[in-house]
Amino acid sequence: MMQKRIAGKPSRIVRLPKSAGLPRAKAMQLYRTQLRKFHKPGSGRFISQTTVSIGTDNSWFNAQIIPRDPAWVQVPNANYVWYSGNLNSENAIISTRFTLSQRRAILSASLFLSVDNYAVVIINGVPLLFDGPQNTPSFYNPGRTFDVRRFLRRGRNDVVIIAFNFGGPRSATMPAGVAARFDIRLSSLQ
Repeated sequence: MMQKRIAGKPSRIVRLPKSAGLPRAKAMQLYRTQLRKFHKPGSGRFISQTTVSIGTDNSWFNAQIIPRDPAWVQVPNANYVWYSGNLNSENAIISTRFTLSQRRAILSASLFLSVDNYAVVIINGVPLLFDGPQNTPSFYNPGRTFDVRRFLRRGRNDVVIIAFNFGGPRSATMPAGVAARFDIRLSSLQ
C-alpha cells in the first residue's frame, strides 16, 4: 500500500484513505482530465506581487458561486462554489491555474479549505488532502488550514479540488459547497 506525506504533518507518514470509494489512481485520472479539458496553454493568472490571496469564485474552472449555508464559516476573499454544470450533483471537480513569478522565491503559502462534506485536493500532481467519506461539521465549520509552500513552485501551478456531498446529490436539505483560499507571500525581486 502506498504511503504519502500529508501537508501539516511533515514527519509522519500516513496511509491515504479512499475518498468516497475513490481510489488514488482515479483521483489522479480526474486531476489529469480536468487539466486537459480546462487549462489551455497560457491560461490562468500571472502573479508578480509579493502578497496575494486566491479564493474560489466563478473564475475557477467548473465553479459557480452558491449561497453560503448558515452553518458554514465565512471565508474572506473566497466564495462557496459547486460544480457549474449541475448544482445538484453529488460531487464537484473545480480547478484553477496560476503562475508565480520566476524572479521571486515563495516565502510562505497556506490553503484555507472549508468543504461540506469532504474533499480531495491535488496541487501540481501531488495529493495534499485525501479525506475519507464522512458527515462531519469539522471540515466546514471552522474549516482547516494547510501549509502548502512545498507543494507550490515558481512558474505554473495547477490546483484541482474534488469535493463530495455525503449521502447524495446537493439539495436544500443536503447542502454542499467548497470554499478555498490560497494566501501566498513572495520575496522581493531577485
